[in-house]
Amino acid sequence: MTLHRKTFGWKAVGLGALCCLVATNTFAAQDDAATPASGSLDAMQKLAADGVFIRANLINQYATNPRGGVDQGRTNVGQFNIGADFDMQKLLGITGGSFHFTVYRDYGNGLNHDVTGTFAKQQYIYKNEYPRWHLGLFAWEQKFLSNKLDIMFGRLGTTAYYAHLATNCQFMSGTTCGVPRLINSEAGYSLLPSATWALNVNYKLTPHSYIEAGAYEVNPTTSASNGLDFSIANANGVTFPVEWGWVKMDPAENPYGFEIKAGGYLSTAPLTDPYYNTAGRSKGRYGGTAREADSNRSGVYLMADRIVWRPSPGSSRNLDVFAGIAHQLETDEIMRRQIYTGFVLTGPFAARPTDTIGLNVSYFRMTDAEEAYLNDARIKAGGHGKNNPNQVTFELNYGWKPVPGITLMPTIQYYIHPDNSGIPATRTVPKNLLVYGLNLQVNISRLFGLRRPAAVE
Repeated sequence: MTLHRKTFGWKAVGLGALCCLVATNTFAAQDDAATPASGSLDAMQKLAADGVFIRANLINQYATNPRGGVDQGRTNVGQFNIGADFDMQKLLGITGGSFHFTVYRDYGNGLNHDVTGTFAKQQYIYKNEYPRWHLGLFAWEQKFLSNKLDIMFGRLGTTAYYAHLATNCQFMSGTTCGVPRLINSEAGYSLLPSATWALNVNYKLTPHSYIEAGAYEVNPTTSASNGLDFSIANANGVTFPVEWGWVKMDPAENPYGFEIKAGGYLSTAPLTDPYYNTAGRSKGRYGGTAREADSNRSGVYLMADRIVWRPSPGSSRNLDVFAGIAHQLETDEIMRRQIYTGFVLTGPFAARPTDTIGLNVSYFRMTDAEEAYLNDARIKAGGHGKNNPNQVTFELNYGWKPVPGITLMPTIQYYIHPDNSGIPATRTVPKNLLVYGLNLQVNISRLFGLRRPAAVE
C-alpha cells in the first residue's frame, strides 16, 4: 500500500524561493541607509555591540521514498528557533559571564517515523514530535582563568557539546548530525529542544586541546512539555559524558586543519530489554511490556576530520574528509556499532566558493537481540524472512548558497538492508531504500547582515 498524505513538500520549495527573493532585496537595499530594514539592522547591531546578540534560524526538510522501506510516502519536517546571548560583562560588569536562551517550534513527523521505519533518520531535524513552542536552552555560562575554564549550568542539550564534528551537519540525513545516530538514540543524551538540567565543564589543556565532562539529567517527560517545567520529579537517571579533543581548524594558522575527538558515556536511566517481556518470553511474538535490563547504557567513540586540499592558504575552498566509530559497551540496544566516513568539498567551482558537495557513508551493526525481536514480530504479523543485521547508508548532496545565510540542499540517500525497528509489525523484510530530499536552512541573523561583536577580553 502506498501512503498518500498532505505534506508541505512544495511549500518548502516555495519557501526556499521566497527566502532567496527576500535575500536579494535585502542585500540590494543595504546601500540605501534610509530604508526601514537598514534602520532595524543598525538597531540590532547596536544591541549586539551593547551585549545582546539575537539569533534566529529556520530549517525545513522534505523527503520522499519512491521505493524501499516498510512503505512509500513523503513527509516534511522543520524547526524555527529564536534566542539570544547576553554578554554579562558588557551588561552588568560580571567578568566572563553570559546567559543564553533559545525557544523552538518543531513541526511535522520524520519519514522514518511514519513511513520507512528505519533506525537511521532520513531527516535530522526531526527531534520532537510534539508541535508546540518549547523552551530549550536556558543556561548561564561562566569563564575563568583567562577563558581556559568554561562552565555551563542550566537547561542544556548534551549533543551540543559532545560527539560531533562541524562537517557532519552538512547533510540532511540523521546518521551523523549533530552526533552519530547510535549515540543520539542510545547514549541517554538530551537533544535540543528537549533540554534537561545539566552542569558542563570544559577545560583547555593547551591552546588547541581540551577535556570536557558533564552531568545531565535524564527526564523522559520533557519532550512532550513546553519546556517550562523545571521540576526533577520525573527524572529517572543521569548521563555522564566525557570527551577529549585536539582541534586546529583556523585556516590562518594551518591551511590543512584537523579535529580529533575521543569520548565515552555512562547513563543510569532504566534500560529496557530489546527481546524479552516481563514474563521472560519473546516480546515480538507474545507482546507484553519489555522487561528492564540489568545493565546501564555505556559506550565509547572516536572521530576525526582533516582538510586534505586547499588551492591556496587563504582560500575558503577546501576538501574535508571525516571518519568515526561509535560502539556500545552493552548489548541491550537496537544497534551495537556505527562506523562512518565521508567528505565535504567546499567551493567545487571557483565561481561558487561557498557551495558544497557532500558524501556520507555509515555502517550499522544490529544487536542479536533486536534482530531476534524483529524476526519474531514478523512471524506474529503473519510474515516471514529475516533482517540482515548489517546496514549501510549513503547520502550525496549539493549545498547551494545563493547568498550568505541561505542554503538549499537537494539530496539523494540509499540504504542497503534497511531495518524496520521503528515499525516492527511488518510482514515482509524491507527492500533497499531510495530517498530524495530537499533541505532548506536559513540563518536569519546572517541573512540580514547581523554580525557577532568581538568578545570582551
